[in-house]
Amino acid sequence: MGPILLVDDDADFSSAMQKLLESEGHVVDTAASAEEAKTRLARKSYSLLFVDLSLPDGSGLELISKNGPKAIIITGHPSVKTAISAVRGRVIDYLVKPLDKKQLLACIADAEADEGQSKKKSSSGPVNFVGDSPAVRELLQRVADFGPTDEPVLVVGESGTGKDLIARQIHELRASGGPFVPLNCGAIPKELISSELFGHEKGSFTGATDKRKGVFARAQNGTVFLDEVGELPLDHQVALLRVLENKTIIPVGGEREIPINAKIVAATNRKLEEQVKAGDFREDLYFRLMVLPIEVPPLRERQGDVERLARHFLEEYAHAHNAPVELDPEVLKTLERYHWPGNVRELKHTMLRMAILNRGNDVITEVPDTFGRTMDLGANKEDFHPGMSIRQVERALIEKTLNHFDGNKTQAAEALGISLKTLYNRLAEYEEEESES
Repeated sequence: MGPILLVDDDADFSSAMQKLLESEGHVVDTAASAEEAKTRLARKSYSLLFVDLSLPDGSGLELISKNGPKAIIITGHPSVKTAISAVRGRVIDYLVKPLDKKQLLACIADAEADEGQSKKKSSSGPVNFVGDSPAVRELLQRVADFGPTDEPVLVVGESGTGKDLIARQIHELRASGGPFVPLNCGAIPKELISSELFGHEKGSFTGATDKRKGVFARAQNGTVFLDEVGELPLDHQVALLRVLENKTIIPVGGEREIPINAKIVAATNRKLEEQVKAGDFREDLYFRLMVLPIEVPPLRERQGDVERLARHFLEEYAHAHNAPVELDPEVLKTLERYHWPGNVRELKHTMLRMAILNRGNDVITEVPDTFGRTMDLGANKEDFHPGMSIRQVERALIEKTLNHFDGNKTQAAEALGISLKTLYNRLAEYEEEESES
C-alpha cells in the first residue's frame, strides 16, 4: 500500500498511531488540521486517509472527495454512521476511539485488498513516465531491456527525478502478478531494519507480539523496491548481499531459510562509488547491484520535457483548483530557461503554486515571486573544505538548512530532498554522537 495520511489534532494520539502503523511497515504522514491536510493532499498522492470528524478548522468530511484516497473515519462518538452516509463511496469504515489494534489492522487490510482490485481493473500497462526527449526515450529503452528479467536493477539519479516511477515501470514490465512492495531504507530506525527486510517470529524481541512478514516475503512473485539503498548500515548490506546471492531469507528469531522469488529494484541519489571509497558501502554489494544500472536523467537534460510536464501537472490541478491550463509563452520560456535543481518534483510543486495563485484566470501570465530563488546556506571556506568526510559535509548541510528554515523540519527535509523520517533519524544520530563524545 502507498502512503497513509493521518489527520487528527490530538498530538499524543497521532504520535502513537503513527508509530503503530510504521511498525507494520506503512509510510505515514500526519496533519493536525483540515488546512494542513489539504496542503498535503495537494502535494502528494495517498492510498488511504485516516481522518477525525472533528478538527479545529472544520469537519473531516471536507477532506473526502470523489477523486481522493479511500478514507477511514476516526471519531470519539459511536453514532456517526448516519453522518458519513453522504460520502460512503469513499469511506471504507469508521473506528471509534479508543481504537482496537486488530480492528484497525483489519481495516487497513480491507483497504489494501480494495486498492489491489482497483489497480487490476484500471491497469492498462506501465506507469506513465511523462516525457519524450531523447534522454527519456533512451531511459525507457533501458527500462524495457532490464524490466522483464529476474536480475536486480539499480536506479540512480538526483532527488526528484522520478526513480520511484521507474521502479514501478520495471515492476509492471515483469508481469509476474505479484505485488510492488516499497521500503525507504533511510526512514527506518536501525533496530527495526532486519525486521522490516526479513520479518520476525513472535517473541523474537521486545514488542514482537505477533509473527510478521518482511518486505521480501510480502513481495513474493513481485518486486521489492529498496529506496535510498545507500542509507543501509554496513551489517545490513551484508544481509542484503546474501539475499541477492542465495535468494533466501531468515526472519529475525527464525531458524530455517525461506526461499524468496522477488525482483529487487534499488534506488539512490547518492554516488555509491564515493561511498565505497569512504568505506560506507560494501564494494561487493555495489558491483552486484551495478550489473543492470539505470540512470534517470535530471530535468535540465530533458530537452522539451519541461513544457510537457508543466502542461501535464496543470491539467492535473485545473479541476481541483479552478485553474487555467494555458501558459503564456513568456512564462513557458521562463520555465524552460530555469535549471530545476529539484527536478520534476520542484516543477510539480511550482505548477501547483501557479495553479492556486491563478485560480479563476484563463491563462497563467506570470511565475510566483518565489520562483527560482536559491537557498543561501551561507557556506564559506570554513564550512566545507577538503579533508572533510561525506558524513561531516552531510551534517553541516543539514544543520545549515535547518537554520535557514528557522528549525522547520518539514521544510528542511523537502529542500534537502529527503523524507522527514530520514531527517529525524539523522538528528537523533548526531545527538547520540555528541552524548558519546
